[in-house]
Parts: sequence; structure tokens; C-alpha cells
Amino acid sequence: MSDLSETLRVALRVARELEHLNVPYVIGGSVATLLHGEPRATLDVDFAVHLTPHRAAALAAALEGDFFAQPEALIEAARAFGMCNVIQKRPMLKVDLHVRAPRGHSAEEMRRAVRMQLGSDPRDVVRVATVEDSILAKLRWYRSGGEVSDRQWSDVLGVAKLHFASLDRGYLERWASELGLTDLLARVLDAARSR
Repeated sequence: MSDLSETLRVALRVARELEHLNVPYVIGGSVATLLHGEPRATLDVDFAVHLTPHRAAALAAALEGDFFAQPEALIEAARAFGMCNVIQKRPMLKVDLHVRAPRGHSAEEMRRAVRMQLGSDPRDVVRVATVEDSILAKLRWYRSGGEVSDRQWSDVLGVAKLHFASLDRGYLERWASELGLTDLLARVLDAARSR
């Protein structure tokens, strides 16, 4: 099995557990970038989730066996709206769970998520962040990382360039303003337009 197919299999497994527990989620990060058509050499799995402490404990129990999942870390991330991870044991693959408050941009990101099929089985459908929300997330990570990550910038520029004609600019501008990303959004859109 290729690294990509293994990554998608792990993403699907975690998504199924989240759905079973009625935990709202979207897949973001490099997997969303890939699913929106921008190739990525290295893949990990990022989920934005609206996770309660009670469901965090249930998720740890559901993943037990195939994953290293510390119930205490998941519960604390749920309480503090923080980030934690679970790690697939074979092969070792990290899944980051970004616990978000169910309001503001996070609520919109969950509401707007698109359903995408992973692989050939029509039942293998997951919720993925839209192109616009993927751009906003990448810009947030780029900013929080000191605006030095060539990989983050390359990802966001690739997605913006590929989908430039169909981007919902009103949505992007509204949330970029709310999130303090207006300058970065203008830069990425100018760069995407000129390519």
C-alpha cells in the first residue's frame, strides 16, 4: 500500500469514529490540499473538530488498539480548545486533532464542509474543508509560524492558483478580516492572479 493510500485509509478510519460519536469535523491541512488538487510530497492528517471532554474519552477508547491515544490529552484538548494527536501504530502516522470552539469561523468551516470520496468505495466519504477554508487555515498556520514556512506558502498559493476563478472572494475577505489575515490574503491572491 502506498504512503498516500495509507494516509487516506487512516483519515477515513478516524473520520468514521468521529461520525459514529457525532463529533462535527472537517479534514484540513495537507490532506485537504491534496484532495483539492494540489500535490503534496509529505502528508499527515489534520482534523478540525468540535469535541467535548465526554466524547474525547469515547474517541480514545474507540481508537485504542490501532492508535496511541492518550485519553487525558484528548480530554484536556477538548476542555481548552487545544490541539492533541493520536498516532496510528502501523505504520506510524500522526493525526492532529485541532479542537475548535463551535462559533465564528470554525462554525462556518464545519457548516460549509464538502463531502469527498476517498478511494473507489462509494461509502468512503469524508467531510473536507472547502477550498476557501483550506486557504484561510493555511494562512493562519503560516502567520502563527512566523511567516517563514515555504511549504505552507507553497500549499496556499497552489490551491489559490488552481481555484482562482471560482474562489468565493467575499467569504475569504470577510473571514480574513475577522482572523487578521487580510494582508496575507491580498498577497496570495495577487501572486495567484499573476501566475
